[in-house]
Amino acid sequence: MLRMTNALMLLLWGSMAFSQSTIAERTKGLERIDGFIPFYLDTHNDKILLEISSLGEDVLYYVATAHGLGSVELGIDRGVNSQMVIRFERAGSRLHVVQQNLQFRAPNGHDGLVRNVRESFAESVLAALPVEAEESEHFLVDATEFFIRDASDVKGRLRDRGQGTFHLDRTRSTFFGERTKSFPENTEVEVILTFASDEPGALVRSVTPDGRSLSLRIHHSFLKAPKGFEMRKADVRIGVNRLTFKDYSKPYSEDPEVSTIRRWRLEKKDPNVAIGVPIKPITYYLDPGMPERIQGAMRRGILWWNRAFEAAGYRNAIEVKKATPGMDPMDIRYAFVLWVNRDERGFSSGGGITDPRTGEILGGTTRMDSHRIRTTGHYWQAYQMTDSGESDCGFVLTVPVIQPENTVLTLDQMVLDRQAVLAAHEIGHTLGFGHNWNSSINERASVMEYPTPRVSVSPLGQLDLSEAFETDVGAYDVFMARYAYTDFSPEKENEGLEAIIDEMRKEGVLYTPSTDPRWSWYDDLDSPVKYLKETVAARKIMLDYYGPGILREGEPIGELRDMRLWMTYLHHRWGIEHAIDFIGGMYHENVVKGDDLSLLPPTRIVPAELQRELLGLLLEVIKPENLAIPERILSALTTNSFSTHLEDMSENYAFDHLRAARILSALVVEEILQPDRAARLVAFSDRQEDALTLPEVIDALLSESWMTKRRADPGMNSLIRVTQRVVLDALMILGSHEETTPETRAVVFQILVELTASLSDRHEKDRVTEAHLRQAERDIARFLVDPESATPKSASPAWGKRPRSRYPLAPGPPLGGGPIR
Repeated sequence: MLRMTNALMLLLWGSMAFSQSTIAERTKGLERIDGFIPFYLDTHNDKILLEISSLGEDVLYYVATAHGLGSVELGIDRGVNSQMVIRFERAGSRLHVVQQNLQFRAPNGHDGLVRNVRESFAESVLAALPVEAEESEHFLVDATEFFIRDASDVKGRLRDRGQGTFHLDRTRSTFFGERTKSFPENTEVEVILTFASDEPGALVRSVTPDGRSLSLRIHHSFLKAPKGFEMRKADVRIGVNRLTFKDYSKPYSEDPEVSTIRRWRLEKKDPNVAIGVPIKPITYYLDPGMPERIQGAMRRGILWWNRAFEAAGYRNAIEVKKATPGMDPMDIRYAFVLWVNRDERGFSSGGGITDPRTGEILGGTTRMDSHRIRTTGHYWQAYQMTDSGESDCGFVLTVPVIQPENTVLTLDQMVLDRQAVLAAHEIGHTLGFGHNWNSSINERASVMEYPTPRVSVSPLGQLDLSEAFETDVGAYDVFMARYAYTDFSPEKENEGLEAIIDEMRKEGVLYTPSTDPRWSWYDDLDSPVKYLKETVAARKIMLDYYGPGILREGEPIGELRDMRLWMTYLHHRWGIEHAIDFIGGMYHENVVKGDDLSLLPPTRIVPAELQRELLGLLLEVIKPENLAIPERILSALTTNSFSTHLEDMSENYAFDHLRAARILSALVVEEILQPDRAARLVAFSDRQEDALTLPEVIDALLSESWMTKRRADPGMNSLIRVTQRVVLDALMILGSHEETTPETRAVVFQILVELTASLSDRHEKDRVTEAHLRQAERDIARFLVDPESATPKSASPAWGKRPRSRYPLAPGPPLGGGPIR
């Protein structure tokens, strides 16, 4: 008891001692930076003192990375990392910084219920700030350690990526005064943090001068919490992004979960006009580091959204400005479009900076990856040959390409067109809009689809790039803008929102759950059959003309082996993936009680005739002639002396066309034979007349592989063996997978028993083929006895031996895959 009393006395004495020192006395010789939260930056002692005047009030707090690491794989780019609401509370001689728990609330409850809900769920004390001086409810606190900390979890993110154990080196960390400022409604503090490690990972070493010393800038923003924002309910039938929480002040007869949309606050100068100018437009600032021509394309794409907003009642709702010199892109007041440079291609992304209490969008961070313009350049080179005639090696160097009418499509124009639609896409996210990967079904109804170039084939067998990219927002985008931003009187809002959904439905504009097979990124056209046929046809033309004609003058022939080859060889990749989704597929609709379910049933099994048609097209893809790479191309795939190293010789000595064929075969076969798809094929056979069944699918795969006759061309026989092995491996993986149903497993095992019986009667004079057959027999026998130990990990070969390759990535989603040698 005596010990507790003494401790209490010391606490009280400490509090009294602080109160004896005035703020003026404690800050003598320091400059007061006035603003939302005034502060004093003590550069001599490397400290910052905050002046806190309002305890218990909501403050919006954001943490951002102001200085990226330059690698998409490390996941540390410029922009806001976390958004939260905090309050300051007195705790003896300190002020606690408390992060509020906004997942559970009682916004319409009495004081007792509000307090009860708050006390029922944990909050997080982020820091305890020592009080240096106090007067008239104003507190001067030392916030140094609050800012000189790993607020962005750099250590955790690097650790999770296997890049070493780092620690924050306080002696090499300090405040960045140039971007530490205060304004009437926001205060900005930036710090330089240095993280150290004795064993940094390879990715860190590749993008830093010295991986043992990693210095970044982290930015902290405090914003005055806005008031008076009217929240609007979210609706599952349209893809406006949501803010969700549980409201314990709602009646017990209602679901406590509340979903509201994220949107900007727009108000008309004249509220009585149907289409009016906003008091405060949504303004985006372009990174001054962005190339001038790219800025023009970005501006063009961003301003497309004004057409959608005009349908919602606002003219010129969006503005685009060039950032002025000295403008801080991390300043929470600005919606900045950042130009992000990385060591190789990565993601672009857009996200709104919101009030976590209401979903009001207050700003935006848009990251535009600079490397992607080079990827578009590779697309161009794969499609457009500029030379003419025939080389000594027999390469045809010209491919006929249809241009947009009365124009000449150039590399620059294709890059700029893609950049415009990409800007519209990422800005759409900052406006509160989610993806719509159904939009291709409705002929490019949304820029919130992923932008992939449309490469059509004309009746004369020409590549047609006349509609490579969208040139405006689509019908679905207009509906989203109307739903989020149309003004309604409170009593008419529900009726008005429902009318927008009804109109969208009547026009047949799709927005389905992600489980629907029509929900597919990077697809195109209104039919999976048409899209797969067109991509296969375009790929054939591209392969026919692939050669030195795609290279720039003086470019090493070894560059034919880079990403452009895979853009050609795997050009039909998205058509393949989209088609596979329909096999054993089911349509799903976002519907609610009150919708006419006879017109829009919640689910429908994909018609069996469509599934069979797509299966037939997919089997065509894995025919040997469609896996082959012509010898005239293979003979040109030399190494590039700038990227060849001794340790790479086993992978780079000769291009492995069989490995490429194996990857393409597995892309088809292994995805068709996924456990969940196989289970649906079994289950749907009970529910659909003349359904496509699992045995029928497997028999078709076996017919196209193990039952295929040998060809006179030895190269074709090698490719047949590749497909046979992929089918066998995929069957064994399916048969032993932990998620495979008993019915599926029984089918697979029975078919493998039948296959091994047929193999025992087959013998070939070619010793490689004979060895292949006998090995298949042995593998099946082992598998039937002990599936767990005899199952291959994948039917597809690994992308490469090294964790990070110097080779370009194969086109992926949107990175995807890896290098194919």
